[in-house]
Amino acid sequence: MLINFDRTVAYRCASCGEISYGNFSLFELSGSKGISVQCSCGKSNLYIMPENKTNYIITLKCIVCDEIHKFSLPFASLARKDCCEFSCPNVVVGLVFIGKENAVKEAVKSNDVYIEEVVKACGLDHTGKNGVTMLKALEKIQDLSDDESLYCECGSNLIDVEVNED
Repeated sequence: MLINFDRTVAYRCASCGEISYGNFSLFELSGSKGISVQCSCGKSNLYIMPENKTNYIITLKCIVCDEIHKFSLPFASLARKDCCEFSCPNVVVGLVFIGKENAVKEAVKSNDVYIEEVVKACGLDHTGKNGVTMLKALEKIQDLSDDESLYCECGSNLIDVEVNED
């Protein structure tokens, strides 16, 4: 039986919104070493660092809420599961996917479909290139509306929003 120690990580860049991929071996996480995956835009990194012998901490800046999130990843899950997924705790959108390459790619696709469905439920046709950024903008508009901070210069708070892809 052949055991594959290679893993793939995918994360959504907080700067450009694209999914960044990286590959590593479980052996790279041995001892006190960790790994870093940088987005091709060069403006964000995901870090996987050992917390102790059996647990790792994943750290990245969130595209949805702009906070730094830290997720706990047990070695047993990393070694045994096909894919481990981590979402923003504020808005349930997948941010990090770690596991076997094909399972990670499928989880990313599934998450993109979920984002499209949420945007359609908001009454929009499609998300364009950057669906998570659109969700973030819609959430901010909703927050402003809920706080009664969104109004016209004439004083009316009956506002229609038209979202364009660009």
